[in-house]
Amino acid sequence: FRKPLIVMSPKSLLRHKQCVSSIDEFTKNEFMRVIPEQSQDIVPPAQVRRILFCSGKVYYDLLDYRKEKKINDVVLVRVEQIAPFPFDLLLQEINKYPMAELVWCQEEPKNSGAWIYVRPRFETTIQHSSRHVDIKYVGRGPSAAPATGSAKIHKQETDKLFHSAFSEHHIT
Repeated sequence: FRKPLIVMSPKSLLRHKQCVSSIDEFTKNEFMRVIPEQSQDIVPPAQVRRILFCSGKVYYDLLDYRKEKKINDVVLVRVEQIAPFPFDLLLQEINKYPMAELVWCQEEPKNSGAWIYVRPRFETTIQHSSRHVDIKYVGRGPSAAPATGSAKIHKQETDKLFHSAFSEHHIT
């Protein structure tokens, strides 16, 4: 039977130059539950210091920031399917980068994005890996509202998010 294609996306991604797929990706390939790092400009896996797991529009913002700052030791892994959770594919990504700090990054407030759902699932995945680390969170703090209502505060929070995500310091 036929399945409808439902796209839930901000309008900005409809025009984003990097947010495209070829016809073959729709007809010859299957859905990618996890999209691993795509760049060829990243250091070897043993030298990667952080994996940023994310979903949605924030990926493109992180990608632009990484390119602008010429950072090559942080990889971006897109989790395209949150449920059912892709334990197997994320385990491969975690094991691929043995020295990397693991971080979930989201633009939404901590209490309204995917973090609450993915955290225990990442913890289960990590238990099955050869690593004994925790997954950290980078994003906005908890909030009763999805947006600040102030463009200036929104920009400050966004800048802080990117700085924290790519910071040289360990995330606590």
